[in-house]
Amino acid sequence: MTLPVHLYRYVFKAHVGPFLFSFVIITFILVMDIIFQIADLIIGKNLDLFIVLEVFFLNLAWIVAVSIPMSVLVATLMAFGRLSADNEVTAFKAGGVSFFQMVSPVLVSGILLGTGHLYFMDVILPEANYRARSLMNDIHRARPTLLFTEGIFMKDIPGYSILIDRVNPRNNEIYSVTIYETANMRYPRLMTAKSGEFNVNETGSRIDLMLYDGELLQQDESSGRYFKEVFERQRFAIHTEPSGVQRSEAGTRGDRELNIEMMRDRIDDWQREIDDVSMHLEPGPIPSEAKADSIEAARARAERTISLRQRQKNSYVVEIHKKYAISAACFVFVLIGAPLGVRLRRGSIGVSVGVSLCFFLLYWACLLGGEELADRGLFDPVWAMWAANIVIGVPGVFLVWFTGRDRI
Repeated sequence: MTLPVHLYRYVFKAHVGPFLFSFVIITFILVMDIIFQIADLIIGKNLDLFIVLEVFFLNLAWIVAVSIPMSVLVATLMAFGRLSADNEVTAFKAGGVSFFQMVSPVLVSGILLGTGHLYFMDVILPEANYRARSLMNDIHRARPTLLFTEGIFMKDIPGYSILIDRVNPRNNEIYSVTIYETANMRYPRLMTAKSGEFNVNETGSRIDLMLYDGELLQQDESSGRYFKEVFERQRFAIHTEPSGVQRSEAGTRGDRELNIEMMRDRIDDWQREIDDVSMHLEPGPIPSEAKADSIEAARARAERTISLRQRQKNSYVVEIHKKYAISAACFVFVLIGAPLGVRLRRGSIGVSVGVSLCFFLLYWACLLGGEELADRGLFDPVWAMWAANIVIGVPGVFLVWFTGRDRI
């Protein structure tokens, strides 16, 4: 019996709402993990709002890449759990519709979603990673307008190393101040104060400090002697000359900033280099004793080159198949989620997220473990990346088969 089109639509629509809901929730949770890291990097840099938003959206790319497969698993568990709890699965079977037919529209949707996800992983994500690294490098190079952080030496202002024990941002008061001026490395100055006040001008090019109850230690340039000056009140200015965020390229792209075609080109280049170097390792005429040492040294260099290039090849093969494997998880998670949802007979978000988290942690552990083994050359890179899908997918196939054979 062929499943009518309106039943296909019904099963598909039952997944749309849970998928969108779980995608928003999972993305929000992952975003909260990075938002404070981003805030620490950009605070005090006097960044334009659009630059802050650009930093956020560029870092959002890898979160979307992770949250989509996990949302598929949560949505499948929720949707089939609700259908089972409402006895709709039983009604379908009573009408002659098998479980295989019920799950088929979701499997097709998983394939289509996985295809789109692969495009995202191959085209959008590498470019976002590269632009994010370039932008963060530019932000790090930007001169700060306000760098006062408690309890650490601040060295972002050229020529100064500043330590402040406590900062009161409400009234710009600072306590236990130590300023080590290194602009003149031959005659540095050390200034300490019990307390003070600071003010930053609008452009961030000048920080005015009013220090109280302190000492100034410095060396006289003419006599070379050190002297100490005790003061009750001392005005001190620091010129930061902020340059702002100057856009630039980050240079050579890393493996996670390349698409599949770029990585395959580099793998081919390294393989040609390995082949060329290997030719010099082939046995030749027996050398004279005088040349034996130099030939042995050249052989050792060739072996190190081959080992290095082989490791680089493995890391790129891992990245290529990681893109395919994570995208294929959109299909694999349907295989495990649909029969589990029917058997759990609960469509609540709590149960679905809890079960999904267990499987996703297992999946991610297999993925990261396989990557580590492949990078060390202990496991084939292809099998290492597809092992996670096999570990989840094979039990999923059996669960689908057993669930499809269950009677009403």
